[in-house]
Amino acid sequence: MIRYTELKSTNRQNLMEILPLQKPFTVLIEPSSCCNFKCVQCFQGIKEDNYFTRNRMNMPLERFLKIIAQLQAWEGPKLKVLKLSLYGEPLINPDFCEMLRIAREADIAERIETTTNASLLTSAIAEKLVEYRLDYARVSIYAPDQHKHEKITGSKMDINSIHENLRVLQEIKKQHKSEKPFVSAKMLDTYGEDNDRFIQIYQDVADELYIDKPHSWIKTGNADFMKNYYQDGIGAAVEDIKQHSTRRVACPMAFTTMVVRSNGDAAPCCVDFIGGTNLGNIDEHNMRQIWESDRWLEFQKMQLENRKHENYSCARCDIYLSDHYTRDNIDGFPVEKLRRKNFN
Repeated sequence: MIRYTELKSTNRQNLMEILPLQKPFTVLIEPSSCCNFKCVQCFQGIKEDNYFTRNRMNMPLERFLKIIAQLQAWEGPKLKVLKLSLYGEPLINPDFCEMLRIAREADIAERIETTTNASLLTSAIAEKLVEYRLDYARVSIYAPDQHKHEKITGSKMDINSIHENLRVLQEIKKQHKSEKPFVSAKMLDTYGEDNDRFIQIYQDVADELYIDKPHSWIKTGNADFMKNYYQDGIGAAVEDIKQHSTRRVACPMAFTTMVVRSNGDAAPCCVDFIGGTNLGNIDEHNMRQIWESDRWLEFQKMQLENRKHENYSCARCDIYLSDHYTRDNIDGFPVEKLRRKNFN
């Protein structure tokens, strides 16, 4: 299988030449917005009241079925990616494996993936991930030793159990002679020896290992996510971000991506945990209607016209500037070419 880190560079199209898209390349469905970790660098650790804290929940299976039915009814090519994860730990939802089965049988995407901390990856779940052919499991590791893991995640879980969960998954894959799911484990860059320790510990239970690059989540309240994580060593992370910052105007996500949160809210952004980019709800309008709506079109225009300050979340976000996370540059795309059939 293609390594997860190489997927963005494989058979890549020039977005400028193919806009507007008939449907998104990528759809993210959130099985759960809850998490069993409360990481210091993540909004899951925020205690003050906001949109995210008020909407922590598991997606009901009935809503998931509605989303899949809407995607099946949407004419056009398959999705490039269906991702069964967003802001929470997806395996918290007891229906996750059933969701995977339903999505696989629907045959609506070229690949299906998820992101998990693997702490809840039981052997029974591992069996289902193999049986239902999850393509990629992106595994987030937070520290190479127990003390740092507890400090970062706020969890007392024995990190050896995470390694064991991944070992069992690999053993089940071997038993079934399956390459899937391809396990891509990553840890946030520490700019120190912990990077090497992470690789040494997990190299026998992952198909790929990589060091993820830092970014700050959308700013809210007094939260300083990067400072919480790096503390006195934040200088290296800040310099890294600076070195990989572009001068882009438009965030391309609204042109390629649709997110459906566990409560049914739909958005063009996978980092907006505070909900400022919500443009509809799939319980009120189907996904195609939302994609073709005036609200979605105006959001895209806002990006191209450098009016991000008009949106509460976009005004507090700079992730789109990072060449680590954003490959497409659509600055200068003619707004008038975005015209499409609108839903009123």
